[in-house]
Amino acid sequence: MRMMHKDDMLKRFHVKDQHRKQRKQYKTTNKINNSHWRRHWLTVKQPAARSNSSNSSSSTSNSINTSIGNGNGNGNNSSSSSGGANGQRYSRGGHKEATFGLLSVTNFKLAFVPLHGGQSAQSAPLASDLYQGNNFLGRNEVTLNNIDQIYTIAEQGRAASALQAARMAGTSSRRKKLEPAKQHNLNGRIVALHIICKNFRLLKFAFQQQDSKLSGASDYGKLIASALARFAYPMRHDLSFAYSYQEPYYSTLVGVSMYASKNDWARELIRCGATEWQVVSASSVPLLQNRLHASKYTLPPHFVIPKCCEVDRFLQLSLAFCDSRAAFWVYSYGSSAASLVRLAELQPSSQQDTKLENIMLELVRKCDERKQLKLIQLTDQLPSTQDVQRAYHKLRRLCTPETPEKFMLQDDKYLALLEKTNWLLYVSLCLRQASEAAATLRASVTCVLQESNGRDLCCVISSLTQLLLDPHFRTIDGFQSLVQKEWVALEHPFQRRLGHVYVSNSEQAADSEQSPIFLLYLDCVWQLLQQFPDEFEFSQTYLTTLWDACFMPIFDTFQFDSQAQRARAVSEGRLVLRPVWDWGEQFSEKDKMFFTNPLYQRQRGDLAASQNYRRSLAVGGQHKLLSTTGAGGPLATSSPSRYTINPQLFATQSTVPQDRYLQPSHRILDLSVWDQCYYRWLPVLDIRGGGQPQVDLFYRLMLSNIAKAQRCIDLQSFEDLPDAFYEAMGEQRPSQQSLRDQDQRQQEEPVEYVDGVERRRKTDPSAGGGASTANGLNVVNGGPMQLSTLSSFFPFGSPIAGDAPHELYDILSGSTELLLDTSSILDKSSIV
Repeated sequence: MRMMHKDDMLKRFHVKDQHRKQRKQYKTTNKINNSHWRRHWLTVKQPAARSNSSNSSSSTSNSINTSIGNGNGNGNNSSSSSGGANGQRYSRGGHKEATFGLLSVTNFKLAFVPLHGGQSAQSAPLASDLYQGNNFLGRNEVTLNNIDQIYTIAEQGRAASALQAARMAGTSSRRKKLEPAKQHNLNGRIVALHIICKNFRLLKFAFQQQDSKLSGASDYGKLIASALARFAYPMRHDLSFAYSYQEPYYSTLVGVSMYASKNDWARELIRCGATEWQVVSASSVPLLQNRLHASKYTLPPHFVIPKCCEVDRFLQLSLAFCDSRAAFWVYSYGSSAASLVRLAELQPSSQQDTKLENIMLELVRKCDERKQLKLIQLTDQLPSTQDVQRAYHKLRRLCTPETPEKFMLQDDKYLALLEKTNWLLYVSLCLRQASEAAATLRASVTCVLQESNGRDLCCVISSLTQLLLDPHFRTIDGFQSLVQKEWVALEHPFQRRLGHVYVSNSEQAADSEQSPIFLLYLDCVWQLLQQFPDEFEFSQTYLTTLWDACFMPIFDTFQFDSQAQRARAVSEGRLVLRPVWDWGEQFSEKDKMFFTNPLYQRQRGDLAASQNYRRSLAVGGQHKLLSTTGAGGPLATSSPSRYTINPQLFATQSTVPQDRYLQPSHRILDLSVWDQCYYRWLPVLDIRGGGQPQVDLFYRLMLSNIAKAQRCIDLQSFEDLPDAFYEAMGEQRPSQQSLRDQDQRQQEEPVEYVDGVERRRKTDPSAGGGASTANGLNVVNGGPMQLSTLSSFFPFGSPIAGDAPHELYDILSGSTELLLDTSSILDKSSIV
């Protein structure tokens, strides 16, 4: 790596303004306060990546050496977004040459803006435009909620260049962790920062000390570290950026049940045919409205309890359970409506006497048609939240090697290290318990899931059980409704488990309550997606994006422990609620196309069921109102309340299909590592033109061709037939002139009808040259068509030079059009 001369530095300082004008700026956020902008020497190092192949060659660490001119700058109420791919030139040693850039810290994100050279700035936009973008974050930006650990490296001798400072940081023993909830005295000059993100991303920044006569300051690393320590570890939730972002929100959300009202739960009772349960709203219970007594309970706004128990009696019994979580209904299955129930364990003071627990279980048993019940104690069968946190840390260390040398050492014994993390073991245990609970419900036996507080692993097993049994929850809308019901409405403590707020008690460790339970659940869902690829409407890209969305503070879905916290934030903090399910707020239509699974096969009956489920009364035309005048009497003429649905006025038959359940394999040897989520930041693992994204692209191309062919048949216009048709027929695509001549001849020829269907004679196309690149296919020397190459982590990997984004958009739009058309293509009369 060449060293930069001082004269070269000064030249770059003079052209800095020109570079900034040429750089394309993204949309800025006006509500970001307390921005800290610093100009400095900077090195951004991407970690060496892991190789799955044992005979792969060693890779060097790619580095971006960044330099900004003299002086300090402060900007308020503004935010910077980084551009697309960086344009670096490679030296003989494999490292990238020096590039200038800007690092900024706000109360929303950490952003690095590279200053591109003239050569790469022209070629980067087309390639990077194909990969996932975010309206709030650039490719080189992370939210402060996503930052988990920050390490500072103090100076050990003056570094002559940014590259030398980076090498010193890699071998320095003076690495100090910035602990949350503690006052930090940053002594000495900071030459580097290492930042570990919760989504397995590792960022390295190395600073070179400027001449005080030129820079006007001496330690910009300390300024950046101080800003991160201030904003990345908030002590109160109202210090989050969400309270500063006051842009109005206009909902476009359709098809997702938020379970924020009594009617939402009533619709689910009707859909499942659960007649022995009742919905209770806390606002309608006088005991819960009394401030003196309400403080004893931590109940959600709406919950479902046995109908055979009075509300006051149920509340009295719930005080004996942790977090007041007595038996809550969540789902029913089968003709006998066997129920799935969540139950917390008894309080430590009540564990000696299980009488109250037996009373609660008896109330649940009475709701079962066959009076049978099975209790699954998850605390004894599954890991604790601390176990999950330890496994997560081990897995993250394995997926974020700091140096190429560490990567190679881990690669030699990768499988052994993966086994020691216990992550796949915990995934296996969750799938096993969910399979057991699903089998219990299929046997028409009520299943009760019991856990310490009923708000952590109960969410995992209950959600997985419903995924295995109910095809509605395997659609995108259904899956989002399931997360809303099991995780948001029933109050999984996202704020504590994801570390959005750090406790100030010095006696308690900052991460004692952190545990990525939701990531464990998403990993289990990803395993099901690999085993049953045609049963899920969403793709692995959707699941990875959902994990990233957990650390986007603008959206409130995964930011609170309870609905009471969310209500206080709205009333006291004037928080603007934005559900994360409104993906149009973050992504363009192109990016949302990646959420759909091209292998998904919607059954013919799914469309009617989903439409009936989304109707205001939650029932279809085949349902009838029950008579209230006695046997044989006429149907009741009174309609249900305009504002509240009464499940007793509707038919009791369940509409959940009983022949679409899944039976997954849960052995560890049948599981895989979620490579897109965990390895996407490791470039050496990227298989260009390989992996699941390339397979998905092939299926999307087939769906796109089918959609085009169907459209041509429907419109009787064959100008837009896909290239695959001409390749299969051994013909060349006709030119535009020949098509116009053909249309003119067809108009002159008499039309022939066979059985009332118009038939036209196929004419030989003229010898016209086909396009060399069309619909994402490359034709090489007149040979067979070849798919464009994608990253194996697509759409999260690094852009590939030579990709044709506009042609691939055509594939995405065509395939998505067919995916959204829920009627089978064989139902079209023009094909049958």
